[in-house]
Order: sequence, then structure tokens, then C-alpha cells
Amino acid sequence: MTAPHPLDRYAGSWALVTGSAREMGLGFAFAQQLGARGINIALVDILADDLEMRAAELRATYSVEVRPIAADLADLSAYPRIVEALSDVHVDVLICDHMYTPKETPKILDMSLDMHNAMIDINARAYVNLIHRFGNMMTSRGKGAIVIVSSGGGLIPAPYTGAYAANKGFQIIFGEALWYETRNTGVDVLVMVAGLMDTQGEALARYPKWQLADPNDAAAQTLRQIGHRHMVIPGRANRLVNVLNTRVLTRRRAIKQMGAFMESGLGK
Repeated sequence: MTAPHPLDRYAGSWALVTGSAREMGLGFAFAQQLGARGINIALVDILADDLEMRAAELRATYSVEVRPIAADLADLSAYPRIVEALSDVHVDVLICDHMYTPKETPKILDMSLDMHNAMIDINARAYVNLIHRFGNMMTSRGKGAIVIVSSGGGLIPAPYTGAYAANKGFQIIFGEALWYETRNTGVDVLVMVAGLMDTQGEALARYPKWQLADPNDAAAQTLRQIGHRHMVIPGRANRLVNVLNTRVLTRRRAIKQMGAFMESGLGK
């Protein structure tokens, strides 16, 4: 007999997924997994037109309700509007998947302060604003699940994306502490440590193909661990790289190796 899926208890309820407008993206992969389980979905992203297309696809494929909410998560005024748009339903699943990083991958000191602040606003402050609001609603009901999508860069920093990696480190620490503090509330918190993912086409062409995970597989593996683990590192290649960097190599050696890897992958 097949064990019940952790999401089965939320069938007919609502999930909110951020960073969910791109067809190849991890956020949309999460949304598809949720729709397949009969969960209605609120999609949040800054890409309004793409968001409408993803919403139409989900409705047609899974016959669930979908509410696209176009929002700039760097803008603090967006959060009351998101809450208001969902005030008539219970959001029982929150998946924070949004991110922002410059395509040019400058060094930390070469990046403008405006860019640094924008990254903190979206990759750190936005996570806090969403989780605080919807997490408190969940704990008051004694039911819910929060998935925080972080990265292996939060465990061992990746030079040339150092500011991004720092934000991911924040997400990991924030999520792990939140998991501990909500253990007896009925709310499950899960930190996903993602690796390289096949979501950007030719942008990742210089990286080893064996390290590029399929976003649908990563989303499915992650959601199965809700309520079972506090952290999941989906994908065999991703786990291997993280074991090497965090348990085998010294931290100094791991950072130097990661720097060389990024220089090769980015063509530096």
C-alpha cells in the first residue's frame, strides 16, 4: 500500500508559490506538483504576463482554482495587497521560491550598493515578510507547511555570486530556527537546499551536465519530505557536491574549489 503524500491533507485548500511565472522555473514545477494534488494555487511573481499564462495552464491541466498576483516583492506595500487578495481563503502551504541576482555576476565590491540592497530586499526581507504573515496565520489554525527554497551556495559560498550566496545562507539559518520553534504547532517547515538546476537554458551551458537537476524531480522530492525532515537536499549529484564541500574538504579548500568552479562555469 502506498504511503499517503504529505500534501494530501491540503487537497481543496490553498497554496501560495512565489517566483512561479517562468515555464522552466522551479516555482512553476512546485505549482504543478500542488495542482496535481488538488490544491488551489496563488502564483506570485513580478512577471505579470507570464504569470497569467502559467495560471491558465494550471487551470486547464489540473482543474484547480488559480489566482495570479503580480507583485514586486522588493516593495513593502505589496504584502498587504497579497494578503488581501487571499483574505477569503486559508493558505495552508507557502513555498518561497523567488530570487534575484544580477546576470552579470560581478564581484562583491564591484556591485553597486543599490544592487546589494535590492538583493537583500527580495532574497531576505521578502522571505521574512511572507513567512511572518502567513506563518502566523498557520500557527493560529494549527495547520500548515512552509517550504523555503535555498541553495547549496548558502552552505559553501560561491564566489562571483557571493551576495546571492549570503542571502541563501540567511534563508537556511532562518528556516532551521523556524522549524525548531514551530515543531509543536502543527506547522511543518522545510528548507530545500537546491543545486544547479536546468531552468536557464544556455546560461548554464558551461557547467557539467551531470550536475543540472530537473526542476520537476527536485520539486517532487522536496514536497515528499514535508513533515519528515527539516532540510532536504534533492538530487544525488547535489548531495554528493554538498557532502564533498561540507564534510570532506576544509572550508578554505571548498571555497577555493568553488571559486574555480564558478570561474569555469561563468567564463571568468
